[in-house]
Amino acid sequence: MPFRLGFIAVVLAVVATVAGGARAANQTVTALSGPNRFEPITVTVDQGEMVTWNNGSGTHNVQFDDGSYEMPVNPSSSSWTVSRTFNTPGTFTYICRQHGASMAGSVVVLPPPSGPPLPAPPGGNPPPTVGDPAPLPLLNVTLKVSDATPLAGKRVRVFGVVRPARDGRKVQIQKRLRNRTFKTIATTRLRDAGAARSVYSLRLRLSADTVVRARVAGDDEAATGVSHGRRLDVRSPA
Repeated sequence: MPFRLGFIAVVLAVVATVAGGARAANQTVTALSGPNRFEPITVTVDQGEMVTWNNGSGTHNVQFDDGSYEMPVNPSSSSWTVSRTFNTPGTFTYICRQHGASMAGSVVVLPPPSGPPLPAPPGGNPPPTVGDPAPLPLLNVTLKVSDATPLAGKRVRVFGVVRPARDGRKVQIQKRLRNRTFKTIATTRLRDAGAARSVYSLRLRLSADTVVRARVAGDDEAATGVSHGRRLDVRSPA
C-alpha cells in the first residue's frame, strides 16, 4: 500500500507540472549553410535567460536589428560560439550581416509569470488595483535608408513612418557611439500622411560605418518611440 500511494503521488505531481505549462530556459541556435539559415529560426526564453549561437558551417555572425548586439564583430567561418542574456521582455530580431534579411532569426523573451488574481472582496465588487497604472502604448517608429553601403561623403536618404499620426512632432536621427549610447546628429519634422500616420525624410552625409535610429518623444497619449537600428557600411571612394 505505501508503494502504491507513493506512485500515485508522483503521477499527480507530473500531471500538475504539465497542466501548469513549462517556462522557457536557456536556448542554443546554430548558424548553418546550404541554405544559409539559423536553426531554429525562433527561440523562446524567460527574462534573464541566455541564448547561445554556434557556427556550424559557412561564414556568419549575429547582428540584432536594433543595433544592440553584434558578434562576432565581423562575419567569420571559424567555429565561433557567442552568447547573450536577455533582461527585457519582448521580441528581438536579428540577421547574419553576411547574408542580410535572407538569413534572419528572432528571440522571444517572456516576462516573469504573474501571481494568482486577488480574491473578490465581499459584495461582488472588483478587487482594488494594485501597483502603478498601465503603461502608455509606444509610438511605432520605423526607419529605412536609401543605401546601406554608401560612399563616404555621399548623401543618404533616411525616411520612415510614425503611428499613430503626430504631424509636426520632431524626429531625432541618432547614431550609435563607441560606448553603445546614441547621439542625435540630425532632426526633422513629421509630415501629414493621413489620419493614422505621419512620415519623415531627410538626407545625411556620413564618413564612417555607423548604426542609426529614429526617435520620437512621447506625450500624454503615447510613450516615446524608437525605431530599430540600421547599420550603414560606408565605403571609401575608389
